[in-house]
Amino acid sequence: MNLVLFVLLLQSFFMPPRLAVENPAAVTPVPQKIKKDFDKMWARFRTGKEDVKVMKDAEKLLKSQIDSEPVLTLEAYIDLYAGRYPDAERKLATVLAHNPQNRIAVSYLAEISFARQDYARASELYSKLLAIDSSRGDVEPKRQKALLLATENLLRNAAKAENENRLTEAESMYREALRIAPAEPVLHGELGELLLREKKWDEAVVQFRRQIQLNGPNDEAQRHLAEALMNLGRTDEARSLLEELRKTGNADDILEAKVKELEDLGRWGADIQEFRRIESSTTLTREQLSAMIVRYFPQVTEFRQTPQIVTDTEASWASLEIQTIVGVGLVDPFLNHTFQPSKKVSREEFAVALARLSRLLGLFANAAPPVPARDLAPRNPLYSDVQLTVALGLMTLDEAGNFNVNGSVSGEEAVNAIERLSDLLRQKTG
Repeated sequence: MNLVLFVLLLQSFFMPPRLAVENPAAVTPVPQKIKKDFDKMWARFRTGKEDVKVMKDAEKLLKSQIDSEPVLTLEAYIDLYAGRYPDAERKLATVLAHNPQNRIAVSYLAEISFARQDYARASELYSKLLAIDSSRGDVEPKRQKALLLATENLLRNAAKAENENRLTEAESMYREALRIAPAEPVLHGELGELLLREKKWDEAVVQFRRQIQLNGPNDEAQRHLAEALMNLGRTDEARSLLEELRKTGNADDILEAKVKELEDLGRWGADIQEFRRIESSTTLTREQLSAMIVRYFPQVTEFRQTPQIVTDTEASWASLEIQTIVGVGLVDPFLNHTFQPSKKVSREEFAVALARLSRLLGLFANAAPPVPARDLAPRNPLYSDVQLTVALGLMTLDEAGNFNVNGSVSGEEAVNAIERLSDLLRQKTG
C-alpha cells in the first residue's frame, strides 16, 4: 500500500472499543458444529490479549468452514485493530459477496473507503447501509459528506483532465459525478460545455436542457444550448433562444452572426454568392427580390399558383423562383409577358410584394392609426399596401414624412425587411 495512503488511514480510521463491536454471529448464525469454538474465540477477542491465537484458531475453522461469514468477520476485526486495512477489506468484501445484506461488512467497508478517500464508493456503501438498517442515525450525515467529497474530487480531476486536453477522461469523470448527483444542474452544465468541445452536439443539447430544467433558464446555459443547436443545423431553435437573450439585454452578437451565417448557407446553398451580392447592392433587382422571397419563405411554393406566360426568364439564375412568385401573384409580369429580371425594383413594387406576401402568410398589422405619408393620399390604390408594410416595420417613411414610391430599394434594406418579416412569422407560429 502507498505509504501516504497508509498514514491517512491511520489518521482517519478509528475502531470502537472491542466491547462495543457487534458480534458477527448476530448477523449471520454460526453453524452448530463450530458454534462452541466460535464463542470461545469471540470471548478471547474481546479481551484484546490473544489475537494471535484467535487468528490461528480462525484459520483452522475456515479450513472446514470455507468462507464462514462470522469467522471471516472476526478475522477482519483483528486486522482492523492491527492496522492491516487491506487484509480486513479483502475479508469483508468476501463476506459481502456471500451476503449483500451483511450490515457489519457494509459498515466497515464504507468507513475504510471513506478513510482511503474513495468517497464515491463510501457514498454507495453508506446508502446501502441505510437501506439495510434505517435506524442508523449516524449514517446519513456521513453519506452526504461522502457524496459531496466524491463530487468535488471528480470535478477537480475532471477540470484538470480537461485543461490537459484529456477530454475522454474528463467526460468519464463528469458522467461519474452525475451518476452520484444526477439532480445537480452545475454538473450538467460542466458536462455540456465539455461535449461542446468534443463536438458532440446532440449530447450537449441534452445536458444543457437538463441544466435549464433543474435550475431554470440562465444566460450562459441558453447561450451554450443555442450554440449546440446551431451546430446541429437547428437554426430556428437557436435563433429563438438568442432572441430571448436579446430581450434580457444579454445578446451574444458573435453567436448570432454565426447562426445568421448558417441560416444564409441553408437558404442559399450554392447560390450564397448571389446573396452576398444582394446584401451589398445599391439597388435591388426583380430577380433578386424573387429569389429572396422564395429562399426565406419556401412555403410559398405550396400555395396555389396560376400559370403565367413569361418570356424572358430562362437565362436568369433565379428563373425557378421567378416562376413561383409570378404564379402565386406576389410580383406581376409586364403586359408584354416579360419579367425583366435585371430591372430595378421601386419602393412601390417592393411595398406591393411585401404586403401581398404578408397577407399570404397571415400577417396583419394591429388596429393602429394609419401612418400619414405626405406623398400618398388614402385614395391611392397603393395606400393600403404601404400602410401594412410600415405598420409591420418592413418599410419606413423618410424624415420629411414621404414614402417615395418611385425611389429604389438597396440590398441591405431588402434583406432587413425580409428578415423582419421572417421574425414576425416565427413569432406568430412559434
